Amino acid sequence: MPVTVEQLSLDNPEHYADLVKIYSESPGWMVRDLSAEDFIAQYLQPCDSVWGGWFNGRILGAVGVKTSPDGLQLIGLGVRKTTRRRGVAGRMMELVLAEIDRPVYIDTRQQPTTDGLFDKLGFIKGVPEARDNASWVRWVKPQ
Repeated sequence: MPVTVEQLSLDNPEHYADLVKIYSESPGWMVRDLSAEDFIAQYLQPCDSVWGGWFNGRILGAVGVKTSPDGLQLIGLGVRKTTRRRGVAGRMMELVLAEIDRPVYIDTRQQPTTDGLFDKLGFIKGVPEARDNASWVRWVKPQ
């Protein structure tokens, strides 16, 4: 799928509605068992920027970028359920990483799909740690 990326505005009703769709379809662990609206308010609203992956005029995926004490953190990487396993997250991340062009990291639950994605993108996998009854890992992408 030919995906493009653009920064989103949470104040734009169309952007916000698409984000609600994305995070409503996300696994509970990813959105911390919050509603889509609460996840957006608690995790994306504080971000410095929110990027959307676009195809045919619709937002298919999103990720937030936030400055933290450990560097730039990616938050809430998610794609619409109907477009999963089609390379949307990978292509979107390639484009976002090219735009921000700085070292970044993301904390995610350890599982084969995320392991494969971040490994392919050149992230370095940290040591898994137990948190919230699951194994979580920090992936770091040096510049």
